[in-house]
Amino acid sequence: MRKVDQLFLLLEEGNGYIRTSDALELDVSAPYFYDFTKKQDLIRVAKGLYKTEDAWDDDLFVISTLNQQVCFSHETALYLNNLMEREPFEVTVSAPRGYNASHLRKRQIRVFQLDREKFLLGKTDLSTPFGNRVAAYDKERAICDLLRNKENTDIQIFQQAFKLYFERKDKNIPLLMQYAQMFSIEGAMRRYTEVLL
Repeated sequence: MRKVDQLFLLLEEGNGYIRTSDALELDVSAPYFYDFTKKQDLIRVAKGLYKTEDAWDDDLFVISTLNQQVCFSHETALYLNNLMEREPFEVTVSAPRGYNASHLRKRQIRVFQLDREKFLLGKTDLSTPFGNRVAAYDKERAICDLLRNKENTDIQIFQQAFKLYFERKDKNIPLLMQYAQMFSIEGAMRRYTEVLL
């Protein structure tokens, strides 16, 4: 396959977005790639990330692409898991302890920092509403984070997320309880589970 066709394929797979790093992994030289971005009138979204003029603006994808060590969590993870009906007012991520997140906080992104074991618990890839894959916590981890942060969460968001989770056919109660045990909230989670199941 010709290099130009490989780049068009990357654009198609990325829903109109393309990363410099992905192009370089295909043995496309940097000058060739930058020439391609000019010829195709691609818009530079940020360092190492371009998009076509007609691609949807996908802030979550941009944040995830530029910050590969963070994972969408809390209300943002609820939203990506279809456990919230509206987009959250603020983007929330979790990062490993020691990660310098000052650039994210400057952008009004809420950051939680955890030890590496708890940071990795429940980490997966989910689709944004625009079809791009991002790092986020699975639905069981999102429910655990919701319960752990109950005092700082809107009661309607809390109730709706629990209701939607327990209505789902793909819920995984043993996994939910395993996560709850690791976060020392097993008793509280068991009480909600008994009421809602």
